[in-house]
Amino acid sequence: MDRTSQADQFIPHPLTGVPEPLKRWAREKDVLRSYEPGDIIVSPCKWDDKILYIVAGKATVFLMDSEGRKVAVDTLRPGDIFGEVSFFTGSPWPSDSQLVAEAPCRVVEIRGEDFEILLRKETDFTLPLVKNLVRKIIRLDRNVLQNKLKRGALQTIISKEQHVFPDYHMGDYVRKRISDSTDELVQSDGPILVCGESGVGKEGTAHYVFRKSTYGKSVFLFLDLLATHGEDGPDLSAGTNPESEAKLTERQLRLLFGYEEPGRDGGVKETPGYFEMSEDGTLLVRGVEQLTPVTQVKLLEAILTDTFRRTGGSHLKKAKVRVIATTRVDPAHISPERHPLVYALAQRSMTIPPLRTRRREIPGLIKHYLGKYSQELRREAVKLPNNTLKTLVNYTWPGNDLELATTLKRAILVSPDGVLRPQDIYFDLKRIQGSPKLDLLRLSAVKGTLKSPLYPAILQSAATPFFFIILAFLFFGPSDPMRNPAALVSWALGWPIMIVGAFFSARLWCSVCPIGTLGNLAKKIVSLERPFPAFLKNHSDFLIAGAVLFIIWFETATGIRNSPFNLGLLLLTMLVSAIVAAVVFERQSWCLYLCGLGGMVGVLAKTSWLELRANRNVCISQCTSNECYLGTADNEGCPFGHAGPRLQSNRVCKLCATCVKNCPHDAIHLNFRIPGREIWEIRQPRAGTSFLVVGMIGGLLSEMVSKMPVYKTLTSFMPFPPMVRFSVVFIALLLGLNLMLMLASFSSSRIFRNSFLENYARYGEALLPLTLCSYMAFHCYYFFTLGVQLPILATHNFDLAIFQKLVVQVPTHLVQLVQSVLIWLGLGWSLAVIYRVGRANRDDPLMAVAGLAIHGTVAIVIALFLQEAMASFFFAAH
Repeated sequence: MDRTSQADQFIPHPLTGVPEPLKRWAREKDVLRSYEPGDIIVSPCKWDDKILYIVAGKATVFLMDSEGRKVAVDTLRPGDIFGEVSFFTGSPWPSDSQLVAEAPCRVVEIRGEDFEILLRKETDFTLPLVKNLVRKIIRLDRNVLQNKLKRGALQTIISKEQHVFPDYHMGDYVRKRISDSTDELVQSDGPILVCGESGVGKEGTAHYVFRKSTYGKSVFLFLDLLATHGEDGPDLSAGTNPESEAKLTERQLRLLFGYEEPGRDGGVKETPGYFEMSEDGTLLVRGVEQLTPVTQVKLLEAILTDTFRRTGGSHLKKAKVRVIATTRVDPAHISPERHPLVYALAQRSMTIPPLRTRRREIPGLIKHYLGKYSQELRREAVKLPNNTLKTLVNYTWPGNDLELATTLKRAILVSPDGVLRPQDIYFDLKRIQGSPKLDLLRLSAVKGTLKSPLYPAILQSAATPFFFIILAFLFFGPSDPMRNPAALVSWALGWPIMIVGAFFSARLWCSVCPIGTLGNLAKKIVSLERPFPAFLKNHSDFLIAGAVLFIIWFETATGIRNSPFNLGLLLLTMLVSAIVAAVVFERQSWCLYLCGLGGMVGVLAKTSWLELRANRNVCISQCTSNECYLGTADNEGCPFGHAGPRLQSNRVCKLCATCVKNCPHDAIHLNFRIPGREIWEIRQPRAGTSFLVVGMIGGLLSEMVSKMPVYKTLTSFMPFPPMVRFSVVFIALLLGLNLMLMLASFSSSRIFRNSFLENYARYGEALLPLTLCSYMAFHCYYFFTLGVQLPILATHNFDLAIFQKLVVQVPTHLVQLVQSVLIWLGLGWSLAVIYRVGRANRDDPLMAVAGLAIHGTVAIVIALFLQEAMASFFFAAH
């Protein structure tokens, strides 16, 4: 409202500073008006043809936005005028404009025609007025610049940090549990503190509060103070900040309130902070306890006074911001000295209890997440058996709602046939403090190599043409394997490199393999992406065991080592099969489920001293998007279909580094480990893998036995073709070795009081080191005896002296010595693994010794068989 007064009422308050012509005119016309703070000087739709001259005080110009909210656009001070736009341009002032007094104001009202007369006749009035108008234009330009700075800073934040707020079903949770007082808190304009453990959904709740408040359609910014150090990083609330507190305070103040510093052109460079950019909106501060006490006090002052000062700036700035802060600090540990802001907001807080105290809500949350993620991942609705539901409800969920959500999402990704079984729920993704390991990715050269788009493409591009050259020589080269370079390379170099490589470089060979590479190229042309049959996937251990044993049987039964053409047919058949499987099935199903060579390398790679693993702490606390499995815009997901935290075995990792490239959290590590450690740390041993390990030993023995004189004696009474005779011996050795292991497992299971199958699975895999070393020993013969033929063959075809220098004859006794050393090293290695398997789940070392005595005897007997067979084979071959 306005209050009209007589000119003599203002005698105690002369029009100081007002141009004399205007002062005389105001007294003559009696047009001086007085207003108190909050009074409306000009109302919307009630403006007539007048000019207002501000004599004293301060007033704010407001316009209405499309939703009826007032937006301050300018502030008028003494000497400023209002209504000049309409006067000078002839365009009417917006009908929704409003002028409101912020401080006691005195205003002179001038009609349009009188204002024009004053401008024409009174130069003493016109000149100061023009100066004020110029200052006003400069001020408006500065406001435009400030808005541009804010908009640019906002765009930078939006482009760099895409914050997605998982709902955690918090909408229903808040609606069901908030009290009337908390409801008033949500609807108020004041700050709010949301308390709770990590993963309970504090940020989701804060976003729900924002949407339900009067600020629901205003700007909403998210300042994540935990992102710098991570969920498990140093807790500044406990004073463990590695930086000095003064430097940290300055950095946080610059982040919150912006800063001013000298520019290159001599001006001032201004950078707005989060608080300023959130003006008239909401700022969510995650992990507010990470702020130093000084920063907390400054933020509290800004919240209470709606004013702040930039770092390096001299002027107070105004900004009304609603702050919602989250903290994981226990209320009992909050102190006014260390947490002044948290302590001050304690009366305006809401606490979310941990999920373990809300077990009745778990079934509803499970239903919500299964529906949400099935739709998001484009999967059919999964079925949840009662035993799986019971498993989920009984778990303690240390990671709360977030762990439940990410666990179910991963379970949907890995469930083979739309049924969520307990084994698909990876509770071992809970936070663990693993033993320290040497991560090779800490070396910039290694990390740069694995993250490069050229890895492993450059290796594949070199191996693929070489593969076709090999095929050409096998089909069209000499039929004598000793004169065919492709056959010599395959047996003298290919097999030894593949076997030894499984120990030194895990399953890297499978990333380089031309057969898999060509299959993947075919997938890019035609891809049906059908899921691999669930039954075969569930029994993949036996499927791959069959493929491996077939390769071993086929080599000896068909005499493939003496026939380059047959070897070419085998490789060509594998190539065609890989292409067909790649076109029909999803991801790289051929390499994972069907390839015998890949299956053999994968099993042997379990002994490798290298492993690619995910940091589960990071995965459970930070990752909700699973780029390692789903892929990114630039890279496909894991070719074997494994989420990073689920990767627990080298058998299903080909070191392609796809997960390293895709992971936005750098959670993937390339670790050194104790060779064989994976075997005794295995959580879910599989009988199929154990059968494959024993089968590989049996296959190797059968190949060596077939070259021994005793073989003719054993098979002379069989009225069958040679292939059938060998098959009988092959199967007999497989069954005999398995029977030996089964008897040992039966006895051992009585001592350890575990199941027969678990005992068979664990101790069968413990023979892997002996298996690896035996294959190394066997292929030493081909490496030393056939390898030397390569430079000899080259000297026959090329008259070059360098090839003659490469001809090195290795003494027979030295080859036999190397073979014996490898076998006994493998035996000692397996005995050590057998002991560790026995100690894995037992505190009593005597129990481990009992297991060592039983299964160690089996290992020693097998080693003796291998040693004798190796010596006889070597003698027979020579």
